[in-house]
Amino acid sequence: MANAPGSFNNRRNVLIVVALIAIAIILLLLVRCRGQKPVTQPVPAPVTGTNNPPGKAPDMPAPAAAPAEVLSAATVQAPAQVPAGSAFTASWTGPNNRGDFVTIVAATAAPAAYASYKETQHGPSLELTAPIEPGKYEVRYVTGQSKTVLARASIEVLAAGAMLEAPAEVGIGAPFSVTWAGPNNTGDFVTIVPTGAPDAEYASYAETSKGSPASLTAPVKAGEFEVRYVTGQAKKVLARRAIKVIEAAVTITAPERAIAGTTIDVTWTGPNNKGDYITIVASGTPDGQYANYTETSKGSPLKLLTPIMKGAAELRYMTGQGRRVLSRRTIEITPAEVTLSAPERANAGAEVSITWTGPNNTGDYITIVTKGTPDGQYAAYTETKKGSPLTVKAPAKAGEAEVRYMTGQGNKVLARAPIVVE
Repeated sequence: MANAPGSFNNRRNVLIVVALIAIAIILLLLVRCRGQKPVTQPVPAPVTGTNNPPGKAPDMPAPAAAPAEVLSAATVQAPAQVPAGSAFTASWTGPNNRGDFVTIVAATAAPAAYASYKETQHGPSLELTAPIEPGKYEVRYVTGQSKTVLARASIEVLAAGAMLEAPAEVGIGAPFSVTWAGPNNTGDFVTIVPTGAPDAEYASYAETSKGSPASLTAPVKAGEFEVRYVTGQAKKVLARRAIKVIEAAVTITAPERAIAGTTIDVTWTGPNNKGDYITIVASGTPDGQYANYTETSKGSPLKLLTPIMKGAAELRYMTGQGRRVLSRRTIEITPAEVTLSAPERANAGAEVSITWTGPNNTGDYITIVTKGTPDGQYAAYTETKKGSPLTVKAPAKAGEAEVRYMTGQGNKVLARAPIVVE
């Protein structure tokens, strides 16, 4: 059906009115937005230990400037002459800047050079150490920052001498006395070294601070040697004296055979230096190694325990210094004869009576262990010093077991007998 002309006109008028209202609303909103200022968030002020005005950053302290170096006049005073390597006192006046110091150097040294020195902060009088080489030197006041020399005083370092007295010959490894005279500066020492050794080399030594005479120990090798007075500063040799180290006569007297684990008497002659000893080892043992031993300080003859072994062995006189062999003598070690007599059966945990024969060396014992227990291990035991027969408790577990005679030296099994535990 067609619309009436009047209704179409009405609808058009309504649309126009709505459009005009919408345009009016948009214009009002635009005007309102342009009239408002944007809202900003306040910036919080930094937290500081001072009360600053709100919103104002605190003033940061400027870094402290280093104090300017003062280059005012200075003086130094020192002895006109000092012995080489000795301590001496120097006094000064001056600005005493931070790091300023007083030093002793060669007269021709650069301004920034220094050797023995002390900072001026330690007081107006300072102790320095003279160089070990004689010659013309200067004591200087030097600033810490620019290394400017503000004052200097001439000083002469005099050569230091020394003297030694020692025996012409000494036995290997033996102690001997050395009488000396010298500067006795800090660290100076007396030593003995092979002839021709570098000046800085040393062996047995004694610091001169211990006094004169000094005690040294000769090397354990014979030959030509030197006793030297050596400075602690720069290791300079101030005096030397030749000395010959000679071999010592050493002998060993002992039985040709011995039972393993027994104690034998050994008669000896030798240097008997500190730590020297006589040992017994299996033949072929490298020199320097040892086993059972007794120190020669025990006298002659001395007691020596033979090892638990069989075959050729060797008695050796050895030095305590360097473990050098000075004499040797062969000895045959034979095993001890041991017997065990025990019942074939025993109750678990019961005391078992055992008759035995054997060396009865210190610490030897008889034990009963379950079969298969590794040699060297043990269970309940009784030492052989209790006599024969003795009793040993059987294992608590039933089964095959073994009675064993074992050495106190090394826990070695010398004899064994089977027993059944029920």
